Amino acid sequence: EEEDDFGYRLFPDRNKKPQSFLVRSLFTFHNKCQLMLRMTLETNPYAQLLLEAMKQSGCTVFNDRHFSCENCDGCVSGGFDSATSQIVLCQNNIRHQSHMNRVVTHELIHAFDHCRAHVDWFKNVKHLACSEV
Repeated sequence: EEEDDFGYRLFPDRNKKPQSFLVRSLFTFHNKCQLMLRMTLETNPYAQLLLEAMKQSGCTVFNDRHFSCENCDGCVSGGFDSATSQIVLCQNNIRHQSHMNRVVTHELIHAFDHCRAHVDWFKNVKHLACSEV
């Protein structure tokens, strides 16, 4: 029986064994992604507003748990994995701080909707459309 894909083909690192810190840091964009993410979370007012709103809604975000820098296929920049409540940042496609700021803000909106409104991402197209707007 074929499992539903839910777009995981765009995030091939989702099902792989994690690499060691040394391999991630030296041989990928992982370190740069982590630094840009940290900068966004510390300085971007939209990201800070959304994180505070999530906290007020009872969904505290832990950076090392709820954000993941991974390699992705195609031109995708990031995504929100509702199964793990995790924001995936495509370290091989996000090259500039301004891009990281936009992606984190966009995905935090999905995370907030998931927390606050309990969005049914895969069965209710109206929920998905509302979160995208």
